[in-house]
Amino acid sequence: MSTLHPSGKRHPVNRSRRYSRAIFLTIVGLVVLLIAARIALPYVLRDAINKRLNAIPDYAGSVEQIDVGLWRGAYTIHRLVITKRSGEVKEPFFKADKVDFSIAWRELFHGRLVSDIEAVKPMLTFVEAVAADASQAGGSAQRWQDVIDDIFPITITYFRILDGEVRYIDQTAEPKVDVRIAHLAAVVTGLANRRSDAEGEFPSKITASGETIGSGKLRLTGQLEPLAEQPHFLLKFEVEGVSLPALNEFLRAYAGVDVSKGTFSAYVEASARDGRFQGYFKPFFAGLDFSEPPGATRPLGQKIWETVVRGLAWVFKNHPRNEVATKIPFAGEFKDVKIGVWQTVKNLVRHAFVEPLSKKLDSRASGEKLPTKSEAEDKTQKIREKSAPKPEK
Repeated sequence: MSTLHPSGKRHPVNRSRRYSRAIFLTIVGLVVLLIAARIALPYVLRDAINKRLNAIPDYAGSVEQIDVGLWRGAYTIHRLVITKRSGEVKEPFFKADKVDFSIAWRELFHGRLVSDIEAVKPMLTFVEAVAADASQAGGSAQRWQDVIDDIFPITITYFRILDGEVRYIDQTAEPKVDVRIAHLAAVVTGLANRRSDAEGEFPSKITASGETIGSGKLRLTGQLEPLAEQPHFLLKFEVEGVSLPALNEFLRAYAGVDVSKGTFSAYVEASARDGRFQGYFKPFFAGLDFSEPPGATRPLGQKIWETVVRGLAWVFKNHPRNEVATKIPFAGEFKDVKIGVWQTVKNLVRHAFVEPLSKKLDSRASGEKLPTKSEAEDKTQKIREKSAPKPEK
């Protein structure tokens, strides 16, 4: 029996107990719901991401597992794979052991809600095949931009790659070409998947390093506008100490030669704006030897061609430095490349007989002025004029 107050009403103590019990049960119910939601969240996210990946035109994707870190505002995708739907390409277009999306807490102190991305062991594979539908080039950048926006709809400012790999396979070549950059480490800052007028001409900075086949060391630095409608960047690229014998399949396919000894280094600077670009390429070949390995046999045509190449290499070699090098200027539109052929030959002769070519980038500056459209057009015209054969008198 319940206790009654002298006035005939129920005692206030009992009513207070009922309220306390109701509040307790409500709190317990909320906790249970939160725990259930936390347990279900990774599976809900995984299904949503898989659905979005499978909506990519010409491609299909899947993730195996999602981990959620509520305390740091993050989730981690495990074993992400994106493949081409045709099924004729055996290698995935993209795969990664882990991709981590997280809120950049350091930016919250500046009033910005932005995110970081870190990819562990990502691998990107491009394939050139005889049939167009069997090739794997990735398509437009906007396609993947939309996917990233949907998967993580917060402005991205920082992207890091750990132990990545970029691979290129040309099935149309004979022999088949398969080259790659391994152990790729890269950091891109100022990256954004949303436009901001306050970011300046080059909001993004990139640094990268890796290892080529033949144990070459690769370095890349640059500034770019990733959301520009047309390529807009300043890039500096160096690769040094590539063992040429490791590139023999590539050399046979594209140059028709075999190399028994030698190393390759190269230095490139390029800038682009308004659909136009300009720059230079400095290749260095040191210690070249085309000797046929013992027991090997080569077709007669290849032997003749290698004899010609060997002779030209000897003529244009800087003998004190035992290397062949030149500087190749280029400019033009992205669909119309103009290479300074005569300037390339002049640089080749100059390096061999007059003055050694500097084995480094010509400019170490981090912020060169990009040419205007008219300046780029003038540069292209000059290269075209220098490349044209001289009229006979």
